[in-house]
Amino acid sequence: MYLITSELMQKIEQYLCQKYGIDTLLLMENAGKNVASEALSILKEKNLEQIIVLCGGGNNGGDGLVVARQLLSKLTDYPVTVYLLTNPEKLKKDPLYNYQVLKNTSARVIEVASSEDIKIYPQSLIIDAILGTGLSKPVEGLYKEVIEKVNNTRDTLVLSIDVPSGVNATSGAVMGSSIRAYCTVTLGLPKRGLFVFPAREYAGKIKIADIGIPIPSQELPFSIRDVLITPYLVRKYLPERNHDAHKISAGVVGIIAGSPSMLGAGILASLGACCAGAGMVIWPLPLTAASLVKIHLPEVVTPLVKNVQMERYYSPTIVKLLKKTFVEKKCKSLIIGPGLGISPSTAFFVEKLVQASPHIGGVIDADALNCIAKERKRWKGKLSGWIITPHHGEAARLLESSPKEVVENRFEAARQLADYFQCITVLKGPATLVAEPSGNIFINPTGGPELATAGSGDVLSGIIAGILAQSGKPLESAICGVFLHGLAGDMLARNKKEITAKEIAYEIPAAKKVVRDGQYRIPFLDGN
Repeated sequence: MYLITSELMQKIEQYLCQKYGIDTLLLMENAGKNVASEALSILKEKNLEQIIVLCGGGNNGGDGLVVARQLLSKLTDYPVTVYLLTNPEKLKKDPLYNYQVLKNTSARVIEVASSEDIKIYPQSLIIDAILGTGLSKPVEGLYKEVIEKVNNTRDTLVLSIDVPSGVNATSGAVMGSSIRAYCTVTLGLPKRGLFVFPAREYAGKIKIADIGIPIPSQELPFSIRDVLITPYLVRKYLPERNHDAHKISAGVVGIIAGSPSMLGAGILASLGACCAGAGMVIWPLPLTAASLVKIHLPEVVTPLVKNVQMERYYSPTIVKLLKKTFVEKKCKSLIIGPGLGISPSTAFFVEKLVQASPHIGGVIDADALNCIAKERKRWKGKLSGWIITPHHGEAARLLESSPKEVVENRFEAARQLADYFQCITVLKGPATLVAEPSGNIFINPTGGPELATAGSGDVLSGIIAGILAQSGKPLESAICGVFLHGLAGDMLARNKKEITAKEIAYEIPAAKKVVRDGQYRIPFLDGN
């Protein structure tokens, strides 16, 4: 499912209206009809007693004026009150036309000078048509007062048009203050900002309304680069085992992870790979470490690395041995990084190992990313075939930026990383992003705060590597991995809010089955 920025939606509308001769008044009428239809459904379902339409001075307000007229034509026993938050003399074009039409009806239209002019009673349905997708600066003045009044009113429901007022439709940021909607009817193509945080918490249920714009993506003179990961997409990309499969053909994952104090990171990554369906997981280790791993995860094959302790394991002399082991065992993907620790010898080890394994590829995570960040310029363009999985802090180090800047510009950060290192980038966080060097970004709708637990990222690396070992396709593996990881968390969170990384891994087979059986729907998106 394509997602678009507010700027791109404006370009698409202008281009297609010009190409097909579509009148923008017709688009506004179609938008109003769709929102009115949804309002009627909510009224019936929730047994509400009256309707309040809050209209700003732009096109979003114009949509609201159409909604009011449409509702008046269909309802005889519901009071419909329109509050206009601007001087009617400032209205232009389509909103002005619809205001004039509405004034010729029996509609009750009240011009608002202060939020005190607005009377909101319990059991009201509030149509939010205050601000739309064009918002680019913080909300202030009367609009902010009204938004806060709506949010502080109890026993009402809000239906927002296109985006909740106060939300940035492109970034998902809250511009000072935002309406908290029960439902948002987004018009034409869904807006990207609705699917990332914090906006996703404000949008409520998202419904997509067809307003009559034919959108043949192959004919557009500009590209749509943001895509929502859907169950259909994951079902399409998930590899299937052949009936005559054996453990080698089912995909072998090689692990380079752990240190004396962080062996658990490698265990969790190995567990993630096993639960994602890898036929075998290979983790070469010194004897003492291998014995500990066997206690916790006997499924992992641990070829012994002799005459070396874990403290001195990550040295360039070990690289040849590891490469030979991974080739002999027919590894199809590697995981490098969880729990490695950071030292000059580790950084050199990571560089030599990646250089020695271009024919395998895999996932680079955690301390391996921190090693790369220390020599960033040497790695430019050298990670083709690999998947990196940074959180915001690691991404900031890789970009020579700050975590705050990464959080505020997640899409740009993901694109920059994918382009700079020429690899698939998984930028972890709420609504994890998967970016490819071409600039396309896939937005993950699954997962929640329950995933914020130690080792969760290690499990994710294992899941992605496990799928990669089966499919050989980095982008598709990353997409499936983040979706299943989040879905496993969602499924566990139905019964408890605090979960462990191991529980996430063990839930992956169930998550895969739900997706494969076509049983999963994105909870906050209608009709997916």
